[in-house]
Amino acid sequence: MAVTPRKYTDPIAVDSSRTLGRKLIPTADLIRDLHTRFGMRPYKMRVVRVRWTGGKRGVGTPDIESALDILPTPKIMDLAGLTEIVHPVGLDEDGAIMVTEISGRFTDEDLRFARADGTPPGPDEEVWYEIEFPRPDGKPGDLRRFYLRAAPMYYADRFQWQIRLEKAHSDRARNGDYRQ
Repeated sequence: MAVTPRKYTDPIAVDSSRTLGRKLIPTADLIRDLHTRFGMRPYKMRVVRVRWTGGKRGVGTPDIESALDILPTPKIMDLAGLTEIVHPVGLDEDGAIMVTEISGRFTDEDLRFARADGTPPGPDEEVWYEIEFPRPDGKPGDLRRFYLRAAPMYYADRFQWQIRLEKAHSDRARNGDYRQ
């Protein structure tokens, strides 16, 4: 008896916006938001985009073009990956962290800092991830700057993205001013 080949689903041909996995993302996000609501994720993560007035990165004056909060608050896996290094002018941090539970509503382009048309940041732009740890007294906390260390990974079965971030060697001041 001959076996009839079965037709399998081509994942590229599927309208992913209509799949059960995509439809469950808002529910997963509401559950993730409970961690923030209960005070178990006491930090804020955002993507900061800066445009330099001199036409290329580091030239002229930096103007903060946007600061997009990553919500619901993702999970920072381990800050122990950061090491403090003592320099003659003060402390600096070095190392990498893993961030998980980033909402599945984001796209690969969003997490790689591409514009809506898919183009990467221009030569006059600088984009980074920033994590703020607000202080219990309500005053602004440290604004730690990170860059993407590897390609974002999407886990469809968990409705989430995961990224690995490398610590930058300069942060913004607590009041949000740019410092080099």
